[in-house]
Amino acid sequence: MTELLHIAISDEEGGGHLVVEVDEDEPGMMPASRIGDRMHEASVSLVDSLAPIRRAAEASLRAFLVLEPTTVDLEFGVRLNASAGAVLTKAGVEGHIVVRLSWQKEASGA
Repeated sequence: MTELLHIAISDEEGGGHLVVEVDEDEPGMMPASRIGDRMHEASVSLVDSLAPIRRAAEASLRAFLVLEPTTVDLEFGVRLNASAGAVLTKAGVEGHIVVRLSWQKEASGA
């Protein structure tokens, strides 16, 4: 069964809120934290919970830019969790990060 998780987008006044559907058995989902019939309040803002994912993306990007590709695409599977914030999702038993690098040949000028 799914529940709803109410997350402040940022800690700033007027930052707004986001409602996310999560599994009832997610860690941190406790009936005592309900703010509605099936609504739970997240313990951290969306911006704060995504900060570690952002740092991971920046570090990953730096690691691949040394190869000097034309483009770098990083795809992180992210799941929102009531107590842990943003969590990398798993693909099989490993963390989910997809990396695509591409190089374009320079057109020879004549």
